[in-house]
Amino acid sequence: HGGDGSRFRAQHAIDGPVVTFMAALTDDKGAVDLLQAMQRLWQRGSNAVLVLAGPSVLPSSFEKRFDDLAEADRVRIRRLGAVGGQLKQDVLASTDVFAMPSRVDSFGIVYLEAWAYGVPVIGCRAGGVPDVIDDGQDGLLVPFGDPGALARAVESLLVDRERRREMGQRGRNKVESHFTWDRIYEGLRRIYEGLVEAASPPQGKGRH
Repeated sequence: HGGDGSRFRAQHAIDGPVVTFMAALTDDKGAVDLLQAMQRLWQRGSNAVLVLAGPSVLPSSFEKRFDDLAEADRVRIRRLGAVGGQLKQDVLASTDVFAMPSRVDSFGIVYLEAWAYGVPVIGCRAGGVPDVIDDGQDGLLVPFGDPGALARAVESLLVDRERRREMGQRGRNKVESHFTWDRIYEGLRRIYEGLVEAASPPQGKGRH
């Protein structure tokens, strides 16, 4: 908590909806697919701004794709590099749709961070992500490497404010119910207590 979305939008001259990607700008994380998806939306008249919050990591085809962009597309993108602290919170607070269409995540904590701000998320049917995102409930899942499907998923959320709100709220409820540190601690404590109990010898039959 504690982000200021209005401040971020003012600092970066953003008037339209914000689609945020927060990860390394690599092919496996889906950065290129999202860039291509957003280009499709811009061609259809969308005024969404793409915020890229993550470092460029080589090898990756992202930089070449970015360098080849027309100026009309480039001005719709805000590249921040790696973010943390207050800036990270401000970015999430400004976000309308969070998209990280990765095929290499075993969990994806950034989805939880977006949910904490009531933001719906988009991920891929790959890795451990389908165990995190409930497709159609708190986010959407698309095939990896399919910019067309990704564009349709992003657009479906951008055009439906109420759907975004409902999905984001379900995601926030999920975080508060299952993924706060207090909840995680309680779950781990029960596991350890069960292990200790299972390893303890029956009463009266201890070692001598």
